Amino acid sequence: MKRIFGAVMAMTLSVMLAGGAMVIGFYHLEVSRAEEALATFDAARADRIYGHLEETLEIGRHIPWILETVREELQVRRSRLSYLRQDYAAILKKTAGTGEDEKTLSPALRFIRANARYRSITGKQNREQVIRDLGQSIRDYAKVIETDPTFIDAAFNYEYLVTLRDDIADGRRSLRIRHPDAPTSLDRMKAVHGEEGAEPGAKVRQQMKILVPKEGDENPIKQGPEPGKGSATKKRG
Repeated sequence: MKRIFGAVMAMTLSVMLAGGAMVIGFYHLEVSRAEEALATFDAARADRIYGHLEETLEIGRHIPWILETVREELQVRRSRLSYLRQDYAAILKKTAGTGEDEKTLSPALRFIRANARYRSITGKQNREQVIRDLGQSIRDYAKVIETDPTFIDAAFNYEYLVTLRDDIADGRRSLRIRHPDAPTSLDRMKAVHGEEGAEPGAKVRQQMKILVPKEGDENPIKQGPEPGKGSATKKRG
């Protein structure tokens, strides 16, 4: 009886592992299709692929020990895509977790959320709201650094926002925050090769000067036949 039970458990475990391997293979195939769409700046198609993957991987909630890592990576990929499309509201909505969900955010996803919250500040909010939003982004950066001390970008952004928040609170900076390095939206890119070039202006005809090489014993100062026009040498006999 114990042997039968052990065999059934082994078969069940093998089937579950095989199913997980198939799902992971399907995931990588779909991710490659999404990356191909991003290479041609088709952000809408990439987002549809990621959305379909997200629905498919919902089964991972029942077996988190197999697909949890894959689901987290997909969430980071889709949030990064939303950030490139400047859809900051979508990022803040999807990452608005509480309790245990808030604690389980990966450093990469928390970093993207902090960036999105900062980018969403337009200056139309009042001073208290701007300072509160900056404080939330600062706390996210601090949590990222606490989890991963090698995350240099989070450390840089943390120091920058702390200085910015203090300047706004003291009235040294205006509420309208400029984002000079805001990422260009993928939806507004024209082509994979950039903007189309134009024909050059007025074409100037170039005059070429041809130089005829001279022999070593030819002196251009002395009068004589031009190079290459001497008489042919006659052979004796």
